[in-house]
Amino acid sequence: MLKKTLLAALVSCLGVTAAHANPYQPNGYLFGSVGQSKADVSLGPVPAGLSASLDKKDTAYKVGAGINLNPNLAVEFQYVDLGELTIKATDGIDRLKGTEDSYGLGANLVGTLPLDDFALFAKVGYHQVKTKWRTSITNFGSGSDTEKEWVTSYGIGAGYAVNESFSIVAEYERYRKVAGEYHVDMLSAGLRYNF
Repeated sequence: MLKKTLLAALVSCLGVTAAHANPYQPNGYLFGSVGQSKADVSLGPVPAGLSASLDKKDTAYKVGAGINLNPNLAVEFQYVDLGELTIKATDGIDRLKGTEDSYGLGANLVGTLPLDDFALFAKVGYHQVKTKWRTSITNFGSGSDTEKEWVTSYGIGAGYAVNESFSIVAEYERYRKVAGEYHVDMLSAGLRYNF
């Protein structure tokens, strides 16, 4: 009984000491960004008699919320749409079109270096990305399929505090092994609302 009482007193003292040593209270933020994605993938050799093109750039965006654990460390939760990868091919008679659309939910650990009104940050993340394939071939019909993969990401960026509540943010991120095959780079700019 005495050991339990001493342990409870020690925990209470440590809690009071920690509160005095670290007056910083976690606060949250909401964010939204839009930009461009580019898949790190190539078309490969095209068979004779076939012409093909690959569009690996598209509009991408993300929205989410974060919580600052201290002035230098935060955790973010986000929804990201990495855009669409499109391939087109034809033999002069039939036409093939295939698309891969990737999007999902994830979390980031963010390290920040505050510099007055500016801030530099780096992040690592883990996301469940769903990729939906759609294909259509003239005279043969169409089909679709989906796949979910856990992917990692990393990124760097900078922010500028317009005022106490709003910041402008620009960043580069790489999502690795999307659909288990290729990387997707995302350049974006957006707003952050601090509360």
